[in-house]
Amino acid sequence: MPIERPPRIMLIAGESSGDHLAGALLADLKAHFPDLESFGVGGARMEESGFRSLCHLNELSVIGLVEVVRRLPTLIRRFRQLVAWMRERRPDLLITVDLPDFNFLLARRARVLGIPRIHYVGPQVWAWRAGRVRKLARLLDQLLVLFPFEVSAYANTSLPVTFVGHPLARRTLPGVAEIGRVRREAGVAADEKLLLLLPGSRLGEIRRHLGVMVEASRRVVEGQSQVRCVLALADTLNEADLAAVMAQVNEPATRAFFARIAVRCGQTRLLLAAADAALVASGTATLEAALAGAPMSVMYRVNRLTYEIGRRVVRVSHIALPNLVLGRGLVPERIQSEATPERLAEDARLLLFDGVSAARQKVGFDEIRARLAQPLSLPVEVVLNWLRALGFESRQVTGVPRPAEGCGVPVGG
Repeated sequence: MPIERPPRIMLIAGESSGDHLAGALLADLKAHFPDLESFGVGGARMEESGFRSLCHLNELSVIGLVEVVRRLPTLIRRFRQLVAWMRERRPDLLITVDLPDFNFLLARRARVLGIPRIHYVGPQVWAWRAGRVRKLARLLDQLLVLFPFEVSAYANTSLPVTFVGHPLARRTLPGVAEIGRVRREAGVAADEKLLLLLPGSRLGEIRRHLGVMVEASRRVVEGQSQVRCVLALADTLNEADLAAVMAQVNEPATRAFFARIAVRCGQTRLLLAAADAALVASGTATLEAALAGAPMSVMYRVNRLTYEIGRRVVRVSHIALPNLVLGRGLVPERIQSEATPERLAEDARLLLFDGVSAARQKVGFDEIRARLAQPLSLPVEVVLNWLRALGFESRQVTGVPRPAEGCGVPVGG
């Protein structure tokens, strides 16, 4: 018998990329269930669809063993609050987005309460801790993965795994007029080259990356006046965060140069399409850059202890998503001690002034887009099938696809 009330969905997203993924999913679901009730932890994109967040998603966004230990009291407090919320509100579905360690603990509690559990963005079992595969098969009811190569990791389990494609691959690229406008608004003249900086979406990331990127940019501009530097600010951060980080930089020349860099918020996609080259912190932004056609050099730094532990357990030869998707080293990766202003400046000069380097990357980017643009099902299709199996009847709205048959969703929880 159909359930008359609107569905209640609990979602947990712990960083900017998760907020965008979950926000897009919520917007699609609202087209079918206008009165959908959604709550948990998320950001501005999710809140556009009426989502109620317990706290800012940055509170859950922590990378590295040392960083987790420092934030442990906050994480424990938020976890307990979410469990209490789950017990009180009894959501029909729990949808967790990325943030595996925190979210899988929450999924265990949901399992005890009999709440179906969907996890969106596969954990990197192909890179490290492969033993998690069977544990996840017992813990989750459905897994949505962004990359086709992830499905095979679960081939010997009963867990339904659906390749839903990457939403960035479905974005329409901006046109010439739009690119020209965003360059002008950022203060980039027609005869100048645009070097874009993306230091990360977490405060901890910009603390480790921003000063290095700014100094690398200064060195590039010092040798070539026809380069304009722009910083794309993630919507999880603000300019006060940047200023506080730069105030701790020891080099006066680097701090002075930072004042010359235009900071733009909410325009990352357009700026990447307009960029001649980019310095990008490893993460989803590298894939966004690739799909926008922005030649890049990738950097990443973590706490030294975290790095030493990580390099002993990680089983992949690349960390940048474009390289992982292709299975080869298309874009340079500057990690830890190699992530220096000298190396990044050298990479940037090659991409800006050596046409061969940039062109080679762009050919690879076309291949990445082709691989990620052919999903088995869309995320909204999978979730709608779950809701219908639970007894909810949605409205069919023009422009929103109806769930396809055989998308790997089991009937029931």
